[in-house]
Amino acid sequence: MIDSVPRFVRPAPSRPANCFEVRSVTGASYTLVEDVERDPATGELLRRYRTGYAGLPVVANRDGTFTIVDTRTRLVRIGTG
Repeated sequence: MIDSVPRFVRPAPSRPANCFEVRSVTGASYTLVEDVERDPATGELLRRYRTGYAGLPVVANRDGTFTIVDTRTRLVRIGTG
C-alpha cells in the first residue's frame, strides 16, 4: 500500500479504494486501484482493478502480477517536456 494517493484517484462512495503502486518490466510506474463489491447473488467478494489515472481495466494474474487489459486505446504524447 502507498501512503500518498494521487488526487485523481477517487474511491467508490460506499467504501474507500485500496491503492498501490506497480512497475512494468519497461520501468513505467502505475497506481492501481482495487474496487471491491459483494456479488448480490452469491455474497462472494468481487475484486476489480484499474489504473488510477486513466481507469484502464487491469487483470490480477495468479502469480501475483497484474496485466493492463488490451483496450486498443491509442496513447499520444501531450507534452514536449
